[in-house]
Amino acid sequence: MDLGERGNGKQIPRKEPTRPVSIRLTEEERSRLVAEAGKRTLGEHIRTRLLNGENRPRRWQEPKADSRQLAHVLAMLGQSDLGPMLREMLHAARVGALPITPDTEAALQSDSSAILDIRRKLMVALGLIERGADDH
Repeated sequence: MDLGERGNGKQIPRKEPTRPVSIRLTEEERSRLVAEAGKRTLGEHIRTRLLNGENRPRRWQEPKADSRQLAHVLAMLGQSDLGPMLREMLHAARVGALPITPDTEAALQSDSSAILDIRRKLMVALGLIERGADDH
């Protein structure tokens, strides 16, 4: 195995370079391979079949994003003025001009709840947590 050197002088193993192979498939052939692959990527499935089951381990699998949910969350962000409002409140707090009144507290609670809701919806859309009954 070839060893490289990090900036701190430690030796690290270098990955073996990969090279792409391109083949042409009919639509039926590709559809069949996609169906056979199931949850695996098409490249991973083809590599496994060609190399008699030998396959290099994947480091991570990209989460499947729900486009409709992501669009909904982005629309929520676009319609809100959370960023500018929080920036104004932060500036006022830094210069000592933010009186904590019931209105200020209510605004902070509302903005905090909205941010938590957006965070939860993003996590659902990215497949990191399960969809709840109130997610649409």
